[in-house]
This record gives sequence, C-alpha cells and structure tokens, in this order.
Amino acid sequence: MNRRRIAVLAGAAAMAAGAAVVGLATAGQAGRERRGPDEPAGGAAVVHEVRERPEDVAEYWTEERMRDARPVDMPEGPTGDGRP
Repeated sequence: MNRRRIAVLAGAAAMAAGAAVVGLATAGQAGRERRGPDEPAGGAAVVHEVRERPEDVAEYWTEERMRDARPVDMPEGPTGDGRP
C-alpha cells in the first residue's frame, strides 16, 4: 500500500471516529433535555448543582433545627425497597 492511500485511510478512520463521538455526545444531550436536568436516566443517580455556601448551610442547621427536622419521603426504586 502506498503512503498516500494509508494517509487517506487514516484520515477517513479519524473522521469516522470523530463523528461517532459527536453523535454519541449529541444523543446523550438530547436525552437529558427530554428528561430534565434533575431526572435520572435509566436508574442513574440524580445530580443537581448546589448554590449555597457550605458555611451558610452549617450556620442554618443549628442543634434545634436538626432536632426538629423531619425525614423526607424517598421515592422507591423498581425493587420497591428504596433502592434502584
């Protein structure tokens, strides 16, 4: 095989790999936009950005507030026991 043919094939392979990466990234982003930023994707963990400063949160949660806090109902997963 001559050098030119090798260069063309290598370039084509690189373009195909790049297109595959872009395609996968685009598909993932489209799925996220349909679900919303805080909804899990097929059992994945929910992630959201925390904007409060840790110092402010620590100051807010006094001993009295911690004592009076009530647990939040957690959604049940497909197993029915709270696990995904």
